[in-house]
Amino acid sequence: MKRRNFLLKTLKGGIIASLPISLSSFNLTNNKKVEIGIVADVHQDIIHDGVSRISFFIDAMEKRKPDFIIQLGDFSLPRKQNQPFIDKWNSFNGPKYHVLGNHDMKDFGFKKEETMKWWKMKKRYYSFDYNNFHFVVLDGNDNNTKPWNGYVRYIGQEQKIWLKKDLKKTLKPTILFSHQSLEARGGISNREEIRNILEKYTNKNGYPKVVACLSGHHHTDYAKSINKIPYVQINSMSYKWVGEKFQYKRFSQQIEEAFPNISKTCPYKEPLYTVITLDTEQEMLHLEGKKTSFIAPTPSDLKIPNAEKMNPIISERNLKI
Repeated sequence: MKRRNFLLKTLKGGIIASLPISLSSFNLTNNKKVEIGIVADVHQDIIHDGVSRISFFIDAMEKRKPDFIIQLGDFSLPRKQNQPFIDKWNSFNGPKYHVLGNHDMKDFGFKKEETMKWWKMKKRYYSFDYNNFHFVVLDGNDNNTKPWNGYVRYIGQEQKIWLKKDLKKTLKPTILFSHQSLEARGGISNREEIRNILEKYTNKNGYPKVVACLSGHHHTDYAKSINKIPYVQINSMSYKWVGEKFQYKRFSQQIEEAFPNISKTCPYKEPLYTVITLDTEQEMLHLEGKKTSFIAPTPSDLKIPNAEKMNPIISERNLKI
């Protein structure tokens, strides 16, 4: 992958969304910025060039030197052929965090524990502090007796109890990461219940302690605010899923046979990722924009309904009071 041909760039003057968060409502002791490298939905087991894509990201992060990196799920199955992929991720010289996605385990015959061991992920949901901020990682793949269509996408009782205790205890503005979204159809099935928990825990001025929720899963570039909490979907690093009806074989026979689901996607030409900067002095979460293009044929070429909404982009966003 030639970097000089890479269309990835900050979208200065592009789409900027102002969403409500309030850092001034917290007792913050200093103005240390926090930079986080974020990637979502690489799908190493679906896309044919996952190693190249994650290598591009890791190489960029080694130069950028963010405080930590995190992947938001649908990453890599614990299979021998994926060793170069996970080795590249683990080569980053800094803290690395994982979020479990629905495609990372039992949908493909693996146990959650196998994937966690492969990733060196100690807990399936957890939290940690960095400088002025608190970070929460949820596992949206709990089982539930209530049936629904599609993938497992639920947050169970044990995790809800833990989340309440964690939010009650922290005094810091909190960023929440999950794979499935907490605001969109097809996201966490009990998302309203989880949002109610997030809204309940406030700082001394009545603002929610959770100042932003970031997710993957939907392969879209999207943001909205619900009851003073911004929810941002980070687009896939690799592709938009279009299914059997619109499948198209773009690559060599060898690639198509090795990756039989790749024909059901519209792949992105270059990898998408972002870096967010948390700045207490500016009272802002800045999300950097990135842009690429589809490998032809595009969704429009394939005459997919609502193709205009399928964009290989991560929009620049400022989440600010």
